[in-house]
Amino acid sequence: MKKSLLALAVLGAFAGVAQAQTNVTLYGSIDAGLRRVDKVNAAGDSRITMSSNGTFQSNRIGFKGVEDLGGGLNAHFNLETGFNSGNGTFDNTAGMLFNRAANVGIGGAWGSLDLGRQYTVAYKTTAVYDPFNYKYTSLIPLSGLALSGSRLNNDIQGTAVFGPVTARAEYALGEVAGSTSAGSTKAIGATFASGPFSAGAAYSKRSATLTGTIVPDGKNWTVGGAFATGPFRVAAGYMDEKLEPTAGTTKNKSYWAGGSYNFTEALALTAGYYRFKTTPTVVAEGKRDLFIIGGTYAISKRTNFYADVDRNKFTGAALPFAGVDKQLGISVGVNHVF
Repeated sequence: MKKSLLALAVLGAFAGVAQAQTNVTLYGSIDAGLRRVDKVNAAGDSRITMSSNGTFQSNRIGFKGVEDLGGGLNAHFNLETGFNSGNGTFDNTAGMLFNRAANVGIGGAWGSLDLGRQYTVAYKTTAVYDPFNYKYTSLIPLSGLALSGSRLNNDIQGTAVFGPVTARAEYALGEVAGSTSAGSTKAIGATFASGPFSAGAAYSKRSATLTGTIVPDGKNWTVGGAFATGPFRVAAGYMDEKLEPTAGTTKNKSYWAGGSYNFTEALALTAGYYRFKTTPTVVAEGKRDLFIIGGTYAISKRTNFYADVDRNKFTGAALPFAGVDKQLGISVGVNHVF
C-alpha cells in the first residue's frame, strides 16, 4: 500500500512537471523546381537552374515553443533557418544558423514583447497588402525593400492588439561603442483588418554607423490596403525611402497592385505589377518594371504544384547588363509545407 501511494505521488509530480513544459512545434517548407531566365549575361544567353532557396515559398525549418505561464500569459520562442533545396547548403553566405529568426518573448491577449533577430515592423505591415502574400520573394523584393530589410538583429519589438487594430513598435540596437543611436533602427506601424478590408502603414528610421562598415542614415515609410470577397482579392501598396550617405542622397520609390482568384479549392491564379525606381544624386536614375502571373494547384492541404511567368523591363542605371533591357523568366515546381 505504501509503495502504491509512493508511486502515485511520483507520477503526480511528473504530471505537474509535464504540464509546465514548453510545447514545441517543428515546422517548415521545402520548395524545388526548375527556372529558366533569358538574357542573364551581356551575350544574351539563357540559363536553367534548380538550386534555389525557394522560388514559390522560401525554404525553411523552424521551431516554435510556447509555455503557459497562467493568468493569460505565455512565454514563447522562435528559431528558424533557411536552406537551398538544390544543394543542401544554408541560404546565406555568412553561414548563419538561425538567419531567419532567433527570438524569445512574453505574450498574451494584449500582444507580445519579443527580443532577438526577428521580422521587422515594415515587413509585417507590408504583408497585409502584398498581392502575392510574400510568395516568389526572390522575384518580387517587397520583403526586403525597406532600409531595415526583412529582419533586424538585436531587435526589441512590442505588439499591442486593440480589436481590429494591431500596433507595433521596435528598436534595434546598433551596439556601437560610445553611442546609443549609431547603427540603430526605430520603427512604428499599424494594421487594420475588419471584414473584407485590411490596411496598414509603417515608418522606419535608421541612424548611420560611426565606424567599420558605413551604413547611411535612412527613412522609410509604406502604406497600402487590400479587399477580399469570396474567391477574389485585390491589393495595392506604396513605399518611399530616402538614404543619405556622405556622397549624396538616394531616393527609392516603389508601388504595386495586383489580384488573385481561386477558381476552385485547389486551383488559384495571382497576377501583379510592381515598379521599383531609384533616383541617386550622383548617378543615373534606374527603373525596374515587373509583371508576374502565377498559378498553383493543390494536390493536398500541404502540397501544391506551381508555375509562373514573369517579365522585367529595365531602364537607366537598373540595366543588369549593357544592352539588356528586358528579361523573361519561367518557373515550375512543387512546394510542401509541414
